[in-house]
Amino acid sequence: MLGISGQFALAAKPWSGKIIYDVQPMNSAASEWDYLPHTITYETNGEHWRITEKGTSFERIWIGAFDDLEYSVLFHFLGHAIELLEPCPNEVLDGDGEWFDAPAPCAWSVQALPKSCILYDGPASFQILVHERNEVPLRNWERGTFELPEGYEPMDRMSLSALLTSLTKGQH
Repeated sequence: MLGISGQFALAAKPWSGKIIYDVQPMNSAASEWDYLPHTITYETNGEHWRITEKGTSFERIWIGAFDDLEYSVLFHFLGHAIELLEPCPNEVLDGDGEWFDAPAPCAWSVQALPKSCILYDGPASFQILVHERNEVPLRNWERGTFELPEGYEPMDRMSLSALLTSLTKGQH
């Protein structure tokens, strides 16, 4: 009896690891947009998650926790270090894809951690496909991996819009 409950406890442990996804734009116009990533790295310790998009004209880092109602998107824009605060969507997409038996970060609005699926970013859509998946024991994560770095200015979408307006007026 002890062996069965011990196995269940191991199976119920949250997954801790790193996945590198390849990205394929789904529409020809989107493939030319410079903000779409070429690769996405997803990291989680089972409690917090971090997504790093690379290969674009600027890097974006998404950080959150599975129990939070919002997450942060970090990026640099015209000399400003921005921390855009985004609410976790209420609606989870139930689209085509292949899934791992682990929760997905709320920023992706998908049913579970994807092996492959289609994601949306504004008018663009792109497919992500697992390139590499590695387990990472909790003790191996560096301190601060899932913490917000210093120096970013917290903003919501309205504040970001106001910043864009002020920058545009400053150019005239």
